[in-house]
This record gives sequence, C-alpha cells and structure tokens, in this order.
Amino acid sequence: MNSDERTLFWNTLCSLSGKDRNQDIEKLLPTIKTPKFLYRYRPVSMRSLEALRTNKLYFSSANYYDDPFDTFLHIDIEAVRRGFLNSFQTPERIGVVIEGVKLLFGNTLTEEQRSQLTVENLTQLSSQDMLEKFSYIVLGFRDIIKKDILSVCFSENGFNEVLWLKYADQHKGFVQIYDLQNDDNFLCGKQAKCENCGIKKCGTSLYPICYSDKPYDATNFAKLVMLHTIAQNAGVTIPQQLYDGIGCTGVWEYERTSLIKKKCHEYDQEWRMIANCQMKQPVMMEWIPSGIILGLRMSVEEENLVVSMAKEAGITTIYKSYINSRNQLDAYLVSADQ
Repeated sequence: MNSDERTLFWNTLCSLSGKDRNQDIEKLLPTIKTPKFLYRYRPVSMRSLEALRTNKLYFSSANYYDDPFDTFLHIDIEAVRRGFLNSFQTPERIGVVIEGVKLLFGNTLTEEQRSQLTVENLTQLSSQDMLEKFSYIVLGFRDIIKKDILSVCFSENGFNEVLWLKYADQHKGFVQIYDLQNDDNFLCGKQAKCENCGIKKCGTSLYPICYSDKPYDATNFAKLVMLHTIAQNAGVTIPQQLYDGIGCTGVWEYERTSLIKKKCHEYDQEWRMIANCQMKQPVMMEWIPSGIILGLRMSVEEENLVVSMAKEAGITTIYKSYINSRNQLDAYLVSADQ
C-alpha cells in the first residue's frame, strides 16, 4: 500500500463509530490492500531458530517494543483536568478516586504520597496542584493499555535495508516470507491442540501501519480505561455521568493507538497482526513461511544452521541476498521445491 492508501485506511478507521463492529468492518475492509507476500526480519538466535523450526510466530506486548514512541498514547493532561478531575467536586467522589488510586498504585506510592492522598488535602488543592498530583497517575495508564496490545510485525518489502540492519543483525540474519494467498500454510485453528486457544476463538486481524507526525489523541481512551480499572480494582460504582462525558466506547481504540507511527518510519512499509483478545503470554500462532532469504553477511555455518531449521519446518524455498548490478539489494534462488 502506498502512502495515500494507508492514509485512506487510517481516516476510515478513525471515522468508525464502534456502535456496530460488523458494519464497521464492512466499511474498513475495502481500504486494506493486502499484498501477496509479507516479510519478517529475524536475527540468528536460539529463540528465532526454534521459532523458525517450529513455524511459530510470537506476539509481542506493545510495552516491550524497542521504539518508545511505538503505540505511544498521546494524552492531553490539561483536557483530563478540565473534563475528568473537575467532575470530582464532592468529597464522596474524591474518596472513590483516592481508594482506586491507592489500590492501583499502592506498591509504587511512597508513604508521603499516600499520606497526601486524602479527601481533606485534595479538596483544598487548586486545580493546578490537583493536576500535578494526578498527571503521573494518568500517564501511567499508557503502560497499562500498552501491555494488553499483542501484535506481530511484518513489512511488505523484503529488501528494506534499514530493517535488514535493525532486525536482521546487520544482514547477518534472515527474512521469513509469508504468502497471504496460501491458506494451507496457515496452521492456526486446524489442529486438535487449538481447541481452547484464544487465537482460534477470537482470531487475529492484519492491518497496515499509517505514518503521520500528527498523533492520535487517546485522551478519552485513557480516561475510559482509568474509570474501568478504578471501578474494577476498588469495587466501586463510577457515576454514569462520568462515562457519558468521555464520549468514548473503547471500540477500535486499541487499533487506533497501535496502527500509527511517525512519518520518519514510513520507509518500513509495516503491517501489524493484532490479537483480537487479551491472553496470558506467551501468545503464539503457527504459520509456515513460503520461503526464507539468507542475509548478505551470514557465515557459512550460520547459513547451514538456518537452512537446516527451515527444512525441518518444511520450508524448501531458500533465497540468498546479494547486491545486484543496479547496486540494489536483491536475492537469488538457492533451492526450491522439487
């Protein structure tokens, strides 16, 4: 997908109401131009070799991404103060928030911080002081939200020089090729052991990443998660008017926060497969690659090791990368299905 197509997908995603997910999907799907192949860049390591041998793809939690700005929730703290904290104008409501905060962050709060979290203290604070007290708590919900987003990352370009450097150990790793038109290679849900798997029950969704320097405003989503979490952990009932004031249903918010990255990453041409439900990690799926590309700088020993793991997994189409006569990264066929 080119930049305009990805922008159309993103604008459509942001326009979805969330009232009827099936109708939303019917509106969103025509904007997704799925390529025939996707590529996954890998270093040569014990973990990646075992995953290659067993045809496993492991989902990563967003709070472990190497890029701190990936799935970074833009939260407008001033809007939180105006729209959320100002709603707690009675001692009873402030007390609900205090108990929820202590339960959520009790292990990380210092004794001084805990002693300051009283109804008497907070009712005497100015709005600016209250903002300072709660801003670090609200921002802490970034990690709470990110840990529940599980995904696997791909590129639609198997010869991306930056990705070869960054994720394939400076051309000493390899790339796994996935054929999106080969359903036989997709093993998830087709085996007896899949019966109770969350991936089979809830499925996964594959989306393109949109690139923009304008962040998605996740303020209302963060407030919604904060209300839900306080209500659940503190065992209290949050006044409905607070939910009404947020104007956020939570539907599509995980996708919106996960599927936008800064413009400087546009060259990656990234796609992301997202798990459609929360599961206890490790979370993985089984998908046989249609082939692999060996890195330009791999040693003979590393090549032999990767090829042996690939063949054990049933992968027989092997390419070797090289620099062609146009000074571009390319690959030639080493072996293929007989």
